[in-house]
Amino acid sequence: MECAFAPLLKSQEPEFHHPEAEWYTIETAHFLIHYHAGEERSAQLAAKIAEDVYLPVTELYHHEPDQKVSIVIRDFDDYSNGGAYFYDNKIEIFAPALDYDLRGTHDWLRNVISHEFTHIVQIQCSMKFGRRVPGIYLQWLGYESERRTDVLYGYPNILVSYPVSGFVVPAWFAEGTAQYNRPELGYENWDSHRDMILRMEVLEHRLLTWDEMGVFGKTSLGNEEVYNAGYALSSYIAWRFGEEKLRELSRHLASIGTWTIDEAMKDVLGISGRDLYREWKAYLDSTYARRTAPVRAHLVDGEKIAGDGFANLHPAFSPDGSKLAYLSNKRADYFGLTAVYVLDLSTSKEKRLAPGARKSFSWSPDGKKIYFARVSRDNRYWSNVFDLYVVDVASGKEKRLTYGLRAFSPSVSPDGTALLFVTGKDGTLNIARCDSSGRNVTMLTNFANGEQVYSPHWSPDGKRIVFAYSNRVDRHVALLNADGSGFRLLPLNGDARDPIFSPDGKWIYFAWDTTGIFNVYRMSAEGENIEQLTNVLGSAFMPTVSSSGALAYSSYGADGFSIHRIAQPHSIQSRFHYVNEPLYPGRQLASNSSQSMVGDNHNGIDWIKLQRYDDRIVPSLPSYRYRNVFSSLTLVPFIRVDNYNPRNKGIDVIKPGAYFFSNDALGNVGIFGGVAVNRKLERDLFLIFSYGDRLPGLWKLGVAPTLSFEVYNITRAATGFIGLETSTIPVDVTYNLLEFDVAAQQPIFSEKNILSLRYSHSRYSADIGTFILPISRIPVPGTRDQYFIGNSVKISLAHTDILPSRDEEINPIGRKFTVRYTYEFSKLSSGEYEASSAGLVPKYDLYRFHRAEMLWNEYLPLPISHHVLTVGLRAGTIFGPPVRDFFDFYAGGMIGMRGYPFYGLSGNRIGVVSVSYRFPLFRHIDRQIGFVYVDKLYGSVFSDFGNAWTGVLSPPLAEWKRDAGAELRLETYSFYSYPTRIFVSAAYGFDRYTRAINGGNFTYGREWRFYVGVLFGFEFEP
Repeated sequence: MECAFAPLLKSQEPEFHHPEAEWYTIETAHFLIHYHAGEERSAQLAAKIAEDVYLPVTELYHHEPDQKVSIVIRDFDDYSNGGAYFYDNKIEIFAPALDYDLRGTHDWLRNVISHEFTHIVQIQCSMKFGRRVPGIYLQWLGYESERRTDVLYGYPNILVSYPVSGFVVPAWFAEGTAQYNRPELGYENWDSHRDMILRMEVLEHRLLTWDEMGVFGKTSLGNEEVYNAGYALSSYIAWRFGEEKLRELSRHLASIGTWTIDEAMKDVLGISGRDLYREWKAYLDSTYARRTAPVRAHLVDGEKIAGDGFANLHPAFSPDGSKLAYLSNKRADYFGLTAVYVLDLSTSKEKRLAPGARKSFSWSPDGKKIYFARVSRDNRYWSNVFDLYVVDVASGKEKRLTYGLRAFSPSVSPDGTALLFVTGKDGTLNIARCDSSGRNVTMLTNFANGEQVYSPHWSPDGKRIVFAYSNRVDRHVALLNADGSGFRLLPLNGDARDPIFSPDGKWIYFAWDTTGIFNVYRMSAEGENIEQLTNVLGSAFMPTVSSSGALAYSSYGADGFSIHRIAQPHSIQSRFHYVNEPLYPGRQLASNSSQSMVGDNHNGIDWIKLQRYDDRIVPSLPSYRYRNVFSSLTLVPFIRVDNYNPRNKGIDVIKPGAYFFSNDALGNVGIFGGVAVNRKLERDLFLIFSYGDRLPGLWKLGVAPTLSFEVYNITRAATGFIGLETSTIPVDVTYNLLEFDVAAQQPIFSEKNILSLRYSHSRYSADIGTFILPISRIPVPGTRDQYFIGNSVKISLAHTDILPSRDEEINPIGRKFTVRYTYEFSKLSSGEYEASSAGLVPKYDLYRFHRAEMLWNEYLPLPISHHVLTVGLRAGTIFGPPVRDFFDFYAGGMIGMRGYPFYGLSGNRIGVVSVSYRFPLFRHIDRQIGFVYVDKLYGSVFSDFGNAWTGVLSPPLAEWKRDAGAELRLETYSFYSYPTRIFVSAAYGFDRYTRAINGGNFTYGREWRFYVGVLFGFEFEP
């Protein structure tokens, strides 16, 4: 679960709009529940739950949102998460319940709604400028010193856009308070998974540092550790100081004078953040050393046989026991980047199969195939859903079995003719059956009240099915007959999960947290004679048993999950157990004032009723068709230093302004605009209206482009000169650029490919001010010279395939490819005029031509870890006879060959080859300096070889230009949540050359050029 930390000044639209959906709204006293057809149960329960948690959360923080909060429920994808858009008073919820290997099992809707609503309330308490002003931007635009007299000012070489955030809440505190919410509710608790993660960090001396806890931007495991440590530390504060201190800390963070959590803690708690962290850490060291002493004295954790990466999951012995297959992310940074690996147990050699496979999988009875599930958007409406596949172990050849079935966790029947799998809808999971080719689907269970089922497995005789089941919190071992009858739960208290039958059918193996630590147990197939088989410090999950009786499982340690094996497991005596007690014993995780509320009706809160809810009872609240509900207009002021005009001095270079935006709750319709004006009334204006809802005649075909209607207006003041017979007269000239765009974009073939179509109409004019003739002193009135009327149609295809990683911004790996085609039909002033009744009218030259351009970047990993070689290619041409340099490509500057100025390399054709080598200098700096967290520093060296020219033939290669340079990239976070990426680069152009342009000669090359950026990203594209 996440909160929408940094508003990056763009429409909050979903990646895919799903115009096929019919949307409805349920309105309650404090909420608007927006849902699409098919999610009625989830929506009705969300309305009930939201009102249940409203008073407990607002009562703790003494704050109520200033309008009804929208809750949007989506069920298009096999994905589970929640997000709080606290500036918009909006919560997004994905209906499928969370099934994450680092989290315990809770009632999903009650857990996520209480969590996200706490984000809304707690962070709004912490806002410095109010809900409608998320921050202020400080901007600086510097420009190259331009030599060409026909160019008004140079291209930018300094780009700074730095946010001063309106909320300063570290990640651990935001997520910690959201998980703490109100412990009396019981919708989140310190379960065995939470304890597992913190326990192993402490025991293996891997606890996040105080500075690390403040930000995300880590691996899946690292980000979860932020959540986990935040929950533990927020609970510690409530336990030691009283939970009212969570409110006081939040409100203190709203002070204009407070810019770090350390300052707030010193004022509110009387202890600095670092000192409190050291105190907390010492407490954890002591309590976990004491509580794990019996386990450490009698460890039974087997032999590690696979541990590369932190997500080594779902081990499964082959039928003959000679191989072990498992899921692993290996060196990837995120849990979702797993594949199936097959380990030959006799040779220890591994084979990679089925990239993208997730959740449990199954061997075929003959051991030649593996059935697995993978998510993809290869369906009509681009939903990201699971389907079933089969892969040949020997050849690696795959076959897809289902399309859009939302099916996962397949299990092959003992005779190989049928598959079990899990499928879900409206927040409920069920078990279904199909034949081994994916056809003839039959439902075996028909749960309809939010029940969850996990990883079903056949008994060896094919008569029974064992699986994990949950109806509220925790999981339980369940049995079912093969025809779907005879559902029953085995009597195991606590969380029991991952059950499988032994190959002989006599035992059921499972993971159980009865001692507070998950270990592997087994019991007879009838649910009797329970035996413990492991005794680990972390946890043991997902057991598998070979035909010879060997046991393998996924074992958790501070560095994640690894695969362990015990050749001959034996029953363990029960007295060597973890001391299972509350993390902070002797006092509830609530202040004295709220302890009395448990069981009482205090301030209108009936805690007993809220704890003993029955969500099998679904309300029948009235609904109506969704009508656009827009967020309040958000305003983001900025102060910009914009010194494009070297004649501007002092206050003239200051250009204040503001961005503004608003979006409807579904993200289908939005506006985004900006205005900036300086003292000389030079202005920068833009307005963008976006639309992503259904288009008649297209949406039924699965075509759902995002449309945008855009207008831009820029004015610049300058001094021009009019030459008369005897003198040259200076005149004021205001250049006015006006452009209207209509654009559409749509993914094509894959979500990695975006097809865009854009029509642009532009009008450029020069307004010449009034001047006086020097001899006659006769005033000459001002005139407008419209020198360009442009029209163009552009089609572009952009392919982006960058490996998701924590370094993907600073050091990407993968590929980016863009190809563009443009047809221009424009009029450009010839410089001549003709007389008319309206005065002098400019004559225009008509230009009709075709333009094409290609940009290709390959980011290639090198054998040395985190070292990357980038090879780039840019090629472009204007077809047909030469056109005026007004339409040229430009090859230099910050977005091109940095050894030469932007306007110093131009022509109707362009070709550039670039090479860069990037490497880490410090991958983990981990230093908080004021409100800035410094994360990592990379360096690079680069070189370019290219040219731009006009004419059919390219100049000889000896005349092509060369440059080389170096760059530093520093990745930081400001105010805990805003990514701040800083780069400094220097480049030297090796070739000196002179260009004749409009009667003047201009020399370039053999000079150093420098560039600086402070932005949200590092990469630019021409």
